[in-house]
Amino acid sequence: MNIASIILGTRGDVQPMVALATGLISRGHKVVILAPPEHEELVTSHSVDFMPFGPEIKKKIRENPEKQKGGVAVKISPKEGKKFTLEQMSQVPELVPDADLILGTGIVMGVHTAADILKIPYRLVAYYPVILGPGANDPAKNRRMFGFGRAVINGFSRGYMNKYRKSVGLPPIRDVWAHWMGEEVILASDPEVSPVSPGVAFPWTQTGFMLLPSGKPLPDTVESFINQETAPVYIGFGSNPITDPEKYTLMFDEVCRTTGRRLIISKGWAGLKGSLNPDILFVDEIPFEKLFPRMSAIVYHGGTGTLAAAIRAGIPQSIFPFMGDQFANRKQAIALGIAPETCDFKKMTAAALTNAINECLNNPAYTEKAAALAAKLKESHGIELTISYIEGLMKNKD
Repeated sequence: MNIASIILGTRGDVQPMVALATGLISRGHKVVILAPPEHEELVTSHSVDFMPFGPEIKKKIRENPEKQKGGVAVKISPKEGKKFTLEQMSQVPELVPDADLILGTGIVMGVHTAADILKIPYRLVAYYPVILGPGANDPAKNRRMFGFGRAVINGFSRGYMNKYRKSVGLPPIRDVWAHWMGEEVILASDPEVSPVSPGVAFPWTQTGFMLLPSGKPLPDTVESFINQETAPVYIGFGSNPITDPEKYTLMFDEVCRTTGRRLIISKGWAGLKGSLNPDILFVDEIPFEKLFPRMSAIVYHGGTGTLAAAIRAGIPQSIFPFMGDQFANRKQAIALGIAPETCDFKKMTAAALTNAINECLNNPAYTEKAAALAAKLKESHGIELTISYIEGLMKNKD
């Protein structure tokens, strides 16, 4: 089976799909990942074929950090959205003409049409239930907001999408969001962590989160730093844009002093600068599955991939969300009893960080519940279940 995985998103969108690709390849299938150019090393380092496709998300964030406020990591204008969607509709069939199945991840409104052109199945792979819409028991406000967003996307996109579909002999679509979701969404998240509300708008099957082992050891500098004294605290905000790195360097110095804890800080896509403080170590991308179990607490933005790794480490965590699914992930982590209440990232201060870290370290309930949940998830098999679903889908098709 030839599978094309089309991704428009950050590292957190790509990494689980690389994990899935390696599993599919081990089963004898062929996989190619089409994603923004900055992900090439991540993909090819795991012996997965790669085609650069789509805009450079990392460059877009770094060039315009002042525009990335208000709860989204990358603001895409209607004009840009139209360009990306039409490229997906028109170019994907030419790039992967022999594909038997197309998987979409991220902002891929046009990929379903590409699959329609090739007359092959399409499935969206998502990592958080909120994409399925509010459930029957969710507040009316949530349903109104979701309906409004759905209407806006239809208003911006349905006309030009149907114009293109007509030009290639395809029938019109009535709802862009439903077209994006497809016949059934593959929800690659853990049901113990991300349960789906009853009565959501779209069909789904939940398989579990797909973790990608790095195969690399921790750098010597990190090993040396960890082994000096008591376990450090990890702080990282992933691909979230930060307009004033110096502000956060000073903030982390203050947190180190007030908590009395050494810190390992991820530079992330924001390019956070180093500190002269010997009790703070700034690091580039690093294997979470090796680092997190050796931390005393994990402070981060609430990205779904980091959430999955943090939970499996069995370590108390604290979330300061910036965008989208991160708010839902914080809410769920608090409900699970593994994280304290926090403010949003844009309101984060040294005092807020200090309070959150101290709460994680001094309240044994967080440690106990984190360890219990980690033990429960040792039996999760997200990659295997997703592969089983895909193979069953294609077998039934034949």
